[in-house]
Amino acid sequence: MSPEIETVGRIVVGTDGSQRADKAVEWAAGRAVARRLPLLVVLTLASKEVLGSEVRGEAVTRHLEELRTIVGQVEAMPAALRATHPGLDVSSVVVEGTPAEVLARASKDAALVVVGARGQTAPLGVRLLGGVCDAVTAHSHGPVAVIGDDAHEHPEGPVLVGVDDSASSRAAVKLAFEAAETRGVPVVALFAFPYGSADVTWHSDPSRQNPYSEAHKQQLAGEILDLMSEQIAAHPEVQVEVQVEWGRPQDLLVEASKDAGLLVVGSRGRGGFAGLLLGSTSKHVIRAAHCPVIVTRGDDSEQ
Repeated sequence: MSPEIETVGRIVVGTDGSQRADKAVEWAAGRAVARRLPLLVVLTLASKEVLGSEVRGEAVTRHLEELRTIVGQVEAMPAALRATHPGLDVSSVVVEGTPAEVLARASKDAALVVVGARGQTAPLGVRLLGGVCDAVTAHSHGPVAVIGDDAHEHPEGPVLVGVDDSASSRAAVKLAFEAAETRGVPVVALFAFPYGSADVTWHSDPSRQNPYSEAHKQQLAGEILDLMSEQIAAHPEVQVEVQVEWGRPQDLLVEASKDAGLLVVGSRGRGGFAGLLLGSTSKHVIRAAHCPVIVTRGDDSEQ
């Protein structure tokens, strides 16, 4: 990071001056107030955007005017956000670099990094190209909140978390309980048991003759409660519901997100969440979810 950027313990949100980014900034401001954390709004400009040799004459003038307008908007954001979020400690900064690299680096010591994402209603070409959110979630060192174009605000909805026994899932469970306590809502823990799986690798005694029986479902639910026991004990006021469902994880998570205020997933998983944030599943979830999504990771040494 550039020396003038202070990210330690802050919520850091990236912006590019678009309405999509404005939605992410607004969400980040709300979470910063709720968690009593300072907020930093970051606009990243690549030097080639200003000095690029491929633009000439009037095009250069128009481009620079657009950039100056965006920079002015970002510089004015702290005052505007303080007006709508009393008590918010907020600042903004304009830096040179690649947005994904700047935000991923910020995730090393930020409390949370927030980015916007194109939704399912975006043009196909935009969705296929991916974007900053994919790169940030793939290379982040800490939790990243992705605010999709179509994500709703449902503050009274539960915190939904994808669960297995991986280190990143345990980190997701911890974050989910902390978020639920701050919000004053329940945690809904979802384990997806994909069709075609003979068993679950971490399950000690799977019902191999009928892995989709209700008895096996209840047994798995009990084991999931055991996996979450530390966080349940640490957050006794948070109500907990466990759901074990048969099907594709991405489909089940997206469907369940309709009633959730927040979805939390680990960056890597086993069992039903294998490869969750390494390919198509992650891209589907962060764009198709009906609520904001937080992607977090555990200590790789625990994997």
